[in-house]
Amino acid sequence: MDQLTLKTVKTRKPHNCWGCAKEYPAGTKMTYSVSVDQGDFSSCYWCDDCEEILNSLKHWEYEDGFAYGELLEYAEEMGLTK
Repeated sequence: MDQLTLKTVKTRKPHNCWGCAKEYPAGTKMTYSVSVDQGDFSSCYWCDDCEEILNSLKHWEYEDGFAYGELLEYAEEMGLTK
């Protein structure tokens, strides 16, 4: 997988975080990611809490990626859920 874009944005419309599946309103600061894997493009948004979780994990813990909403359990364990 190749990372094409990874930047912090202020959203113009509501988006769901890929990590925790929560919906965030327009105007929220989120990380926007675009990647390509074997010719398939994908994009997603990450909330600050899920970014914090990703930064706290060891590489081997996330090298296979995460399913949509899968980081919610990590957020609850870390006391990050709102």
